[in-house]
Amino acid sequence: MSVHVNPAFDVVTVGRAVVDLYPADDGRAPKDVDSYRQYLGGSPTNVAVAASRAGLRSAVVTRTGDDLFHDFVVDRLEAFGVDSRWALAVPGRRTTLAVCDLQEPHEPGLTFFRDPQPPEESLDADELGEAAAASRVLWITASGFASEQSAAAHTAAFATADQVFLDLDYRADFWASESDVRDRLRPVLGRADAVIGNVREVEIALGTSGTPADIARELLDSGPRLVVVKEGAKGALAATAEGMIEQAAFDVQTINGLGAGDAFGGQLVHGATVGLPLEDTMRNAVAAGAIVASRRGCSVAMPTMDEVAQFLQSRSEL
Repeated sequence: MSVHVNPAFDVVTVGRAVVDLYPADDGRAPKDVDSYRQYLGGSPTNVAVAASRAGLRSAVVTRTGDDLFHDFVVDRLEAFGVDSRWALAVPGRRTTLAVCDLQEPHEPGLTFFRDPQPPEESLDADELGEAAAASRVLWITASGFASEQSAAAHTAAFATADQVFLDLDYRADFWASESDVRDRLRPVLGRADAVIGNVREVEIALGTSGTPADIARELLDSGPRLVVVKEGAKGALAATAEGMIEQAAFDVQTINGLGAGDAFGGQLVHGATVGLPLEDTMRNAVAAGAIVASRRGCSVAMPTMDEVAQFLQSRSEL
């Protein structure tokens, strides 16, 4: 790890930028959908947007296809205040589309339409190292290790990064098997400063199962300073060498369960970079996730810090 003086960014996220296609009307089966609306998406890209909305300086290292969606991605990044200098088009590739099924908002479906070699697998190791050196936090995902070239670039970036946050972000479509996930992640789990995932993602990474507290401790023993296990409707817990913090979920009317974890991630980075106590960070993170779950879209739903504060204030008055 490297210690950076006055870095250009608070966080640089790495990985896919996709175009999300959401049904224009809620509660319809895919066969009954008449039209879709398009949004900027992709988990690491959403985290960069969430961080920007929280007041941080953020950028994303990503690739799109050399197609009609590239300008849309860049335009939306810039509209959200996310630096787009490393959002480049790859000739001969197509931008990934993610079509969402919101018939069941608590468990929305997501189908990816992507090239066999999607554009984000073309990330350059030197460029990624440059981006890591320009940021206080480098946010990477397990999906970034799904191909050899991308995995090599991600691994090399540890050398120039100040702090690395690894989001386990498991997408079955991107992997041949769960054992492949474990094999690719085993060398880097202990090198990350923080590892974040839901219960299933942590179990896949470890190859074991157990209570959220048990798997958090096991993952912590592998080396990270912070492990966060997201428990969906139950909330989330954070484990460090000093102990565990559990944060209960907030009850909201769920419109779209997608994107809540990315809002959560943006708040984790915010807390880490501004020096908030972990308990406050976890409360803000779970609140941000609840806010996004109650809204349509993902990137467009990310809350500001004022909105998070107002949400928490309204809950304290109940």
